[in-house]
Amino acid sequence: MRQCILDSSELLSCYEHLLREVVCPYLKAKLNEEDPLETGQNSMVFYCQYPPTLRLQPGPSSRPRRQHRDAEFGHQDGEVNFWMPLTDYDRTHTTLWVESMPNANDFHPLILDVGRIAMFHGTLVRHYVPPNPTSFLRVSIDFRVGIGRYFDPKWTLEGLQHYHGRHKIIL
Repeated sequence: MRQCILDSSELLSCYEHLLREVVCPYLKAKLNEEDPLETGQNSMVFYCQYPPTLRLQPGPSSRPRRQHRDAEFGHQDGEVNFWMPLTDYDRTHTTLWVESMPNANDFHPLILDVGRIAMFHGTLVRHYVPPNPTSFLRVSIDFRVGIGRYFDPKWTLEGLQHYHGRHKIIL
């Protein structure tokens, strides 16, 4: 599946446009609002997962996608997760569930229209997807963005087999 995404120049072009024109500018504006140390800087660096991850969840199924934090898979605190459904929730009745803060155990579903994007701190907060009870395929795309001074692009979790590639974007 990863190779299919890497071979799709049209998908990757759209993804890069999304990162450069929407996601990274949004993060930069948010950081300027919330962090006085960032305010007034001419540029910020973002380390964007490349390629994004395409998730397919066929149904009907009784298998959930297990509850986890992305830190278990080598992701750092300085990363933010983005999740976008590509299928209609009304068809699959299945979506990503996320807790509001680490260990809150107050999971809530992300019910978004197709093409909308949710942002959460998946390195620290647990998330999962329940089984898809329908005959429709649930499809979503997700990716992470490391934020400048909060992210070390050279850091790795010892023993981890797979790392996401990164594209560096400076705004």
